[in-house]
Amino acid sequence: MTFDVVMKDLHAIYQAGPDGHIPAGLRLTENDIRRWTDLLGESRAVLYDRIATYLARGFNNLELPFGFCDAVVNGIFAVSISAYEGQPKLFWEVYLAFDEGEYYHDDKRDEDPVELYTRPEISRIVTSLNHAKS
Repeated sequence: MTFDVVMKDLHAIYQAGPDGHIPAGLRLTENDIRRWTDLLGESRAVLYDRIATYLARGFNNLELPFGFCDAVVNGIFAVSISAYEGQPKLFWEVYLAFDEGEYYHDDKRDEDPVELYTRPEISRIVTSLNHAKS
């Protein structure tokens, strides 16, 4: 079983509607996380970091939209909180980066929080991942 299955499942769970928005109520579950960790033979922390890496790289390369990435990290965060577990460092950094794009900072509605806060932070994370890899 490869990580491709996890990515495929995430895209099925968080499929955008015709307007490009992800319908409310769609979310991953504890059962999804258990199934993926069992199939991949990985801990939850490793799975969370792999998903975070996939989202960060995909968003940074303009291959994944903000709404999808944000919905996934929020879903994982919700499952991890319900399971009374902490989040690994990389996942937490990616979660926080997407969280910054969810709202207008200082009520500055003329600024795009995704471009001003999320994109630079994700770029920094991806650069760090690339340096760690080499």
